[in-house]
Amino acid sequence: MANYALITAAGIGKRMQNKIHKIFLSLDEEPIITRILRKFQGCEAIDRIIVIVREDDKQEMEKIVKKNNFTKVWKIVRGGEKRQDSVYNGIKSIENAKADDIVLIHNGVNPFIDEKTILESIDAAKKYGVSVAGFRARDTIKEVDDKEFVVKTLNREKLWQVQTPQTMKYGIAIQAFKKAYEDNFYGTDDVMLAERLGQKIKIVECPYENIKITLPGDLEFATKLLKNSRMGFGMDSHRFVKGEKPLVLGGVLIKGEKGFEANSDGDVILHALFNAISQGIGERSISHYADDMAKNGILDSREYLKVILKIMKERGYEIGNIGIMIEGKKPMISPHEGKINDSIAKLAGVEKEKIGIAATTGEELTDFGKGFGMQCFCVVTLNKKG
Repeated sequence: MANYALITAAGIGKRMQNKIHKIFLSLDEEPIITRILRKFQGCEAIDRIIVIVREDDKQEMEKIVKKNNFTKVWKIVRGGEKRQDSVYNGIKSIENAKADDIVLIHNGVNPFIDEKTILESIDAAKKYGVSVAGFRARDTIKEVDDKEFVVKTLNREKLWQVQTPQTMKYGIAIQAFKKAYEDNFYGTDDVMLAERLGQKIKIVECPYENIKITLPGDLEFATKLLKNSRMGFGMDSHRFVKGEKPLVLGGVLIKGEKGFEANSDGDVILHALFNAISQGIGERSISHYADDMAKNGILDSREYLKVILKIMKERGYEIGNIGIMIEGKKPMISPHEGKINDSIAKLAGVEKEKIGIAATTGEELTDFGKGFGMQCFCVVTLNKKG
């Protein structure tokens, strides 16, 4: 079974009032479409990506794919007259597809898609056949007649605003689109075609930030979202080894204590910090980066942290402050707190006063509190550099 992502980017985008096709407009100093493709490229659940563009944009899209090494981009397909035609072109381009393969359709101008929504959309489509991402209506919605008089007020509790991805099993997608063309029917979204078959559609709740860039004000709003401070939350835990291994916390060697069971030095503080920064900028957990480094003999967690710090800086962010919470019975953190603080400040390039470290045994309610290992939680704020 394979999972295909179809990125629809063949629209004209007249309402943007810009000569540049909106998928190529800059958001956070890179084209909108680049940001979207990077998210799908980095999602392990996605096997292949098909980008659907206008003929005039194909060459520019090829440049973007090559420049960013988007290896999952399998095909760049020409779009049709309308969005439904473009999506159908993308679906038909999937050779030797199986009925249970998953086709995930996403707008090339929804730049804030997150991996959680992608994964939940795929899982829901596998289980129910069809899913659509959306969020609950915030405002009261009224139905009006053709003279613009209110007919009735709809129950807001049952109303959702749908976005993309819209996800279907390949067999259902082919059947739905064929039926639509037989009936000369054009829907306002993709899953509407499956509804016509009597297919139930599962809603997958996505963040309100997962908006479509349609009007100039949308792009301005999206830019403000990225310029605002972000927050990341990370954690890590390891049990202590039974044999001999040095203990490293926050890049500091703690003498006289046993280290952690881990492929690396197991530094739970730096691992949690890595995960917090990575989450804050929309990247992946430490194992995605560190496993291969460990196989190549790089066991020092400070080297792992440098990787995510580099990506963070490339995205134009800097650390505002760091909060660290440790649970464990041993060792006592307070005698080492100063050195750990100094070490993290130097590694992360922040002032020591912006780092807070606290520790607890949790009244020995967990294995960490009983001395079998240690877990660490970390929160960071990330500020966009001017």
